[in-house]
Amino acid sequence: MAHQFHVAHSEQIMGVGIVAGGPYHCAGGSILDAVTKCSQFVMLECKRLGLDAKWCSKTDLAPKTQVAAQRAAKASFDEAKKQEAAGNIGKLTGLKDDKVYLISAEYDAIVPHGVMDTVFHFYADPDKAGIEQGNIDYNRTFPARHTMVRDGFNKPTGDAVGNCVLPPAPWPPTDKNAFIDDCEAIAKQRQATDGCICPPASTTKAEAGTACLPASKQAACKDLQDVDLAGAILKRIYGEQAFKGGRATVAEGDVKAFDQRLVFSTFSDIPYNDLQNASMAREGYVFIPQSCKDGRKCKLHVAFHGCLQGGTTDRRSGHSGNLFSKFAGYNEWAQANDMIVVYPQVQVRNGSLQNPPVNPQGCWDWWGQYYTHEPYHTQGGKQIKAVAQMINIIAGGQKVLQVPAK
Repeated sequence: MAHQFHVAHSEQIMGVGIVAGGPYHCAGGSILDAVTKCSQFVMLECKRLGLDAKWCSKTDLAPKTQVAAQRAAKASFDEAKKQEAAGNIGKLTGLKDDKVYLISAEYDAIVPHGVMDTVFHFYADPDKAGIEQGNIDYNRTFPARHTMVRDGFNKPTGDAVGNCVLPPAPWPPTDKNAFIDDCEAIAKQRQATDGCICPPASTTKAEAGTACLPASKQAACKDLQDVDLAGAILKRIYGEQAFKGGRATVAEGDVKAFDQRLVFSTFSDIPYNDLQNASMAREGYVFIPQSCKDGRKCKLHVAFHGCLQGGTTDRRSGHSGNLFSKFAGYNEWAQANDMIVVYPQVQVRNGSLQNPPVNPQGCWDWWGQYYTHEPYHTQGGKQIKAVAQMINIIAGGQKVLQVPAK
């Protein structure tokens, strides 16, 4: 969804972080393609049921080679050009100077590397978005599964945040976290194993990051430094200097709920029943530092949750709200660096083909069929339209992003 929103509103957005997501219009409007070409949901379910492995493998239709990824990226970008020509999304030239962070964790069993490679080629290839190489970070080797990677800073007690359990542990994980994992110990262990820590004699070189390492190790060792994934994403988008304030401790209660129905009814032309049809949750969440409330000019970041991360996932005794908005790692940077973070929310909807939406995993709509339908991947899509309106409201009523009337 982050990639989809970025493409739809490229002229007003300065950058994006994509955690295991598919390319623009990956599913082509087909729910079957969404779970076979863009993810491995069908294959995982097939294996879980103990069906024949050879048959299960036939449901994995994601790109397997760089040539296949480039071909898929061309189809994706061609669709974007089609929507641009129709006036349904912003000018694609708006992507060219943006900053992009991509991560496809080493053991991701849900979104395979080939899908994320396609996103990389969408942004990087000169015949597509053509973003300069220095403006893209692609972390492809971090030792984690399908999760929001974070470290132990301001980590809550209990099991709200999981540990970075790697294969051969079973899938899906048996812990109760919402795909948010503290991977700090795993990263340190891998750094030691891979010789990523520069020897004492190379202290001066170590200050330059991985400069003291052989070229064959530098990329993987650099990937290991991004255990604070939210920080890595924010620094890539806004620049290191924008976050010289570091991180500050944040209380869970500092994340506030707001009624997403207002976005659909009071502030736009979308009626409340369309809120339900779009699988939007009743409440979204926002983190606003006191400095921003006091009138300081602040940055604005939108953090889209992943599947099964939306809605009221914090079911710990005495708690409520959403785990991703509390513990993904963005708020600690926002608190110390004058940034508002918005967490729009969708939730599980167990509709039927006759009565959609069909959204049993609580995902944002990146396939359309039996969900919000066309034009889900354009500025007129119900979910994209709602989030754009949230941005306009926070910006003081200014129409920062285009919100089509119909």
